[in-house]
Amino acid sequence: MHKHVAETAAAKRTKGPFWVVKVVSDYLKEAQQLVPPGATSFHHACRLRLYCEGGREVNEHLKAQIAFGDEGFYVEDLRDLRLRGGVWEVLIKWLGRDDLESSWEPALSIYEEIPVLFRRWGKARSNEDGVSEMIDELT
Repeated sequence: MHKHVAETAAAKRTKGPFWVVKVVSDYLKEAQQLVPPGATSFHHACRLRLYCEGGREVNEHLKAQIAFGDEGFYVEDLRDLRLRGGVWEVLIKWLGRDDLESSWEPALSIYEEIPVLFRRWGKARSNEDGVSEMIDELT
């Protein structure tokens, strides 16, 4: 076996165990060794493998945490608009969540987070009460 091939094969062996301590981006994770010395390092997501230890109870809360982690929630749809206490709010339907978990969020925050989707929604509903007024105030 050539030396280069042997070194490459050795480098591909799994290391660990680690746990992800920070999600830097969709593809980059900061992980910490579970055994001493407990060093942290950065890894591309394609290099990580899930580990399952038997006997652990997986409940709905854990599934939700795994699904959404530190990245927050994704907007599925903008449903409605209201003016409350002088602040425009938009009813947000969250991706992967029930309709009952939809929430009213400040329109300015949503505009800053997802401006393209927000503008499209505003343009499509510009003839409805308050939408044009809200867009004028935010832009």
